[in-house]
Amino acid sequence: MIIDKTTYRANDIRGIASEEYPNFQLSDDFCSLTALAYVELLRKHRRKDPQELTVVIGKDVRNSSPRLKTVFAEALVSRGIHVIDIAPAEKVSSTPLMYFATWLFDADGGVEVTGSHLDKEWNGFKLCIGSESTTTNQINEMFQTTKKLEDAFKTGSLHVPSAAVKGELEEVDVLPDYRAMIAANVILRDRWEELALNALSGKILLRNAISTALHEIEKLPESRTKPLTGLKIVYDAGNGTTGVIAPLIFRDLGAEVFELYCEPNGNFPHHLPDPTIPGFLKDLHAEVQRKNAHIGLSSDCDGDRAGAVSPGGRNIIGEQILALLCKHILKERPHAKIVYDTKCSDAIREIITENGGVPVEWKTGFSFIKTKMDAVGAVAGGEMSGHVYFAKNNRADDAVFAFSELLLLTAAELHRKRKTDVVDEMLADFLKRYVNTPEIRIPVVSDEEKERVSDAVENYYRALAVKNRGKYKRRTDEAGNDIDGVKIEFVKENGWALVRRSNTSPVIILRMEARNEEGLRTIEEHVIKKFSEFDTVDLNADEYVREIVQRIK
Repeated sequence: MIIDKTTYRANDIRGIASEEYPNFQLSDDFCSLTALAYVELLRKHRRKDPQELTVVIGKDVRNSSPRLKTVFAEALVSRGIHVIDIAPAEKVSSTPLMYFATWLFDADGGVEVTGSHLDKEWNGFKLCIGSESTTTNQINEMFQTTKKLEDAFKTGSLHVPSAAVKGELEEVDVLPDYRAMIAANVILRDRWEELALNALSGKILLRNAISTALHEIEKLPESRTKPLTGLKIVYDAGNGTTGVIAPLIFRDLGAEVFELYCEPNGNFPHHLPDPTIPGFLKDLHAEVQRKNAHIGLSSDCDGDRAGAVSPGGRNIIGEQILALLCKHILKERPHAKIVYDTKCSDAIREIITENGGVPVEWKTGFSFIKTKMDAVGAVAGGEMSGHVYFAKNNRADDAVFAFSELLLLTAAELHRKRKTDVVDEMLADFLKRYVNTPEIRIPVVSDEEKERVSDAVENYYRALAVKNRGKYKRRTDEAGNDIDGVKIEFVKENGWALVRRSNTSPVIILRMEARNEEGLRTIEEHVIKKFSEFDTVDLNADEYVREIVQRIK
């Protein structure tokens, strides 16, 4: 078997790419067939022949990334496609840099070779049609095409039409333009947003918008071009891609930046680049203390997840970054809509409403959030997991862009209050509102059992909300449909429980929240007691769940 169905996930492709592992999946043949299927996807959705297509390709720091990128790019070129390589030879790119390049070159597609936040033996492909991330339906469509190609390949009947003229592989450095775009956003604010939105609507080219912005910045006094002056930052890239991108941008804007693990290294010798895991932030906490810094920043390997730490020792997860930014966003864009995923605390909804905005709760997942932002005209969006989106950045989930917005806010507060712990002060408003669980992932023995158990638990809570309207309420969208799984409000406890199935693995995901610890404990015990009825779920896999199980015995 060349194509393993498990590698085709909800919105991208991921698998074991290190050949020394027994469950090796991403072979050269896998990459070639996947690339050919991608060509067919682009032909259909862009309505162009292969020779008319332009595709951007980049890669992260993983040891397998050069091989995967080379094989994938060669397959594209063989079909006549013009390939723009933004990470040739030893260079690396982040996924947001790939998104930016598709926008900059008005490309028909984009491919980032990355394993995201997974272990070093993993890798994969994040794909775009135009500058839009592939949807679940498009990934499924690609899989069906790939399987047909695999069948033909195995029987020796695979015939891929050769291009009359091979495509061109062009190496381009887009990092200077990306740095200029972020600087323009931080320095020019409303003016850059006007230019960016004009570029997105096709009124001007992005390259021309950047050129105009740079000319305007040149006329400003230095004090205006260094808005992060006085800010001390520790940046931990975890040896991922953003270490060669972010520090220079923030220094150019006036900040003092201390680098931690910023050299690209696919072995990840210090820790995996994943800011959602508290254990991976210990060195960042220590360095923030040593340097007396105002904030520590950390991204995942391919730079689309943002995380941070405060001088007071707090981990600042994605929903908290979004909460800090909401006030900032709504001062500049009153009455704007902001989309957030259903796992986020209700503190997000309250903060958006209190500051005159319109909160929009939606499904978890970058393609869902981006699509909803576009549908409702939202200026920003975010997820608990650390993905933060801005309309003016083409709705890309871009950690470095989000950090630039957060740092501008932090610098303004610092200049006003002159206190090192300004980030902890800003967080206090969010933290005082609710107590909540982390994201809980409950393993199930199989995908089939995941579906059965999820259906049973979700239907139980739907029925409970109907029978006991005074105690339970079902959280739905404006049409009365569940948003993502089932979210039940516990009225007396002033909280909620979310039950949703993973799109990519045999796991059921939970999160719970209440106004106080007593209410949270009640909700936790209610939910876990229900799951304890099923012997196909593993309630011992998660330390947090094990403690709840002990309470209900």
